[in-house]
Amino acid sequence: MKKFLKKILIMVIISAVVSIFFVMAIAGESSNEKVQYLNHLDYNVSLNQDGSINVVETWDVYVENTGTLFKNFSLSNYLYGNITDVKVKDLENNLELTEIYQEVYHVGNNLFYALDIGGNVFEIAWGTGMSNLSGNRKYQVSYKIEDVITSYYDCQEFYWKFIEEGVNAIPVKSLTGKITLPQGVQNIENLKVWGHGQVNGNIERTSNDTVEFEINNLRPGAMLEVRVVTTEDIFNVSENKERRYHNIDRIIEEETEWSNETNKQSMITKSIIIAIYAIILIIYIIKIVKYRRINKKENDGIIKKDLKYYREIPRDGDSTPNEAVYLYQFEKEKLETSTVQSEMVASTILNLCLKKVITLETEGENIYISLIGDGSSLKKEEYEVYKLLSEASKGKEKLEIKELNEYAKEHYSNYSVYINRMVNETRNELYHMQYIDKREENVYRKSKSASMFFNGILCIYIFLLTFSAILHIPSFQMPVDISLAIGWRESLTAFTIGILPLIIVILYSLHLKSKIENKIAVITQKGYDEKIQWTALKRFLEDYSLLDEKDLPQLAVWEKYLVYATAFGIANKVIDQMKAKYPTVFLEDTWDEEMKKNYPIIYFSANPIYYTTHTIGTSTISMLDQGVSRAYSTSVAQIAIHNASSGSGGGGGFSGGGGRRRRPEAGMGGR
Repeated sequence: MKKFLKKILIMVIISAVVSIFFVMAIAGESSNEKVQYLNHLDYNVSLNQDGSINVVETWDVYVENTGTLFKNFSLSNYLYGNITDVKVKDLENNLELTEIYQEVYHVGNNLFYALDIGGNVFEIAWGTGMSNLSGNRKYQVSYKIEDVITSYYDCQEFYWKFIEEGVNAIPVKSLTGKITLPQGVQNIENLKVWGHGQVNGNIERTSNDTVEFEINNLRPGAMLEVRVVTTEDIFNVSENKERRYHNIDRIIEEETEWSNETNKQSMITKSIIIAIYAIILIIYIIKIVKYRRINKKENDGIIKKDLKYYREIPRDGDSTPNEAVYLYQFEKEKLETSTVQSEMVASTILNLCLKKVITLETEGENIYISLIGDGSSLKKEEYEVYKLLSEASKGKEKLEIKELNEYAKEHYSNYSVYINRMVNETRNELYHMQYIDKREENVYRKSKSASMFFNGILCIYIFLLTFSAILHIPSFQMPVDISLAIGWRESLTAFTIGILPLIIVILYSLHLKSKIENKIAVITQKGYDEKIQWTALKRFLEDYSLLDEKDLPQLAVWEKYLVYATAFGIANKVIDQMKAKYPTVFLEDTWDEEMKKNYPIIYFSANPIYYTTHTIGTSTISMLDQGVSRAYSTSVAQIAIHNASSGSGGGGGFSGGGGRRRRPEAGMGGR
């Protein structure tokens, strides 16, 4: 337990350091840019008897390298009249800014303009004097807009979009607003209010003549719209704002439909999240039950047997040296091609010779392979080797073993495919014979990696917790909101706390999973029984000269022994054993054409001419093994070389370069 707590403490410290550096990097990056961040934005709206409105906006804004702030009004919809009486006040210095009457991109300090700048846009822009500075500023922007209230036979409506969708460039931490009617309604139920935009906003009637609204973490680009409707006549609007029809029922129906759609979408989203959460939770609870059951087992259930020597070829006539190699080396995980390919290919070539599909012969220093059959009767893994030899021979009568290396260099991809298929087909055959349980193999592999996933998930979650906590430090909040997104911090905290039960269940499941490694029998009982037979056969071949064997195996048996000795990597030792028992086969006079035909493997292995011209410890089989091993190494090297040289501009992801737009979108912004 102490070790586990120490691990968590180390993760927390590392996460804290990384988080602080990350936030500081964000802050450092933003310090070189123009930054605007509204700590608070307040609207105070007075609805006038004549249908006009007076608006006072109070901006508590942080600016950095920003000399001008602005807000725009769209004039394209003609839903309201002139914008007049514009004033801008610096609340920090209690200073009324001086109005100028021409548009400039950078407005001077303590100056402002309020103009129709073309493109159906009315803009209020003022100077901050902060082009090369940063800090908090407070401004008051006031203006009057004519002909805003619309009157119907049965109601009067104030429908105002305070912030246009997609055009506000400044994040707003906190936004409040108050709308005051020129007089109160007699019955508060005759005053109806709605708000549109981010769903976390709230609007309510606080009295018979006052409506208040608020919203936190208003994202850049989000819309803010308010609709206030009274069924009592309060306003005396101009003729062009009178609508000679009833509208209250349509308004209520429209708002009800929008509200229901929003609630429906919210409910669907919540339901999907809850369903996914519950499904994942149930899956891991089931896994916990399963792993607890497995951990209660004493062992993997395989009955171990003691078998020192075995003289027969397991499944003689049906087994292949590939299966022997795979089973002999197999423990509980898939064998990689590189670990078995040399023995598999060399022993398979010998077995193809034994099956009269190819012939092997030596001429001086060289070994030659000739294809004499079509290979149709071979097992799939053997047929892959046959196809490789066929393609490498390029239609020639004989393939010199050295040419296999040349083929691997020129056709490295094809060579690798053949070898991988050979190993995969061998594995699939053992699955098919139910010698290896594929499902249990996957469980074992995942069990071995469970500790890694446990540490990874624990590390990520601790980082999220630590990062979330650090983001609540006041000095770190603003740069994160600006660079990542307003409200991102709160969302991260809610998410991190919300998934805690799931994380606990997943971690406990992974902990149990990591302990079942020794309780899983990947190899079946049938596979284990044959595995120990191959192991005992290898031991028998190695110790043959030490055994008191009364009956010598026939040469036909030694032919098979040599195939499997090559598979086990002990061919030279077995050749020495055979030489001690059958010294005559190493004499040239022993071999006639009939003998060569009947015992091609022994003749190839005990070739008298070869052994009279080569040093002790070498053999034709070792030369064969070296040839196929060299060819595989060549193919791997060529693949690595060609993969390393393929990234010079042919495509891929975008780079970090590129230009930036000079000016933000219209709405509220800075420059």
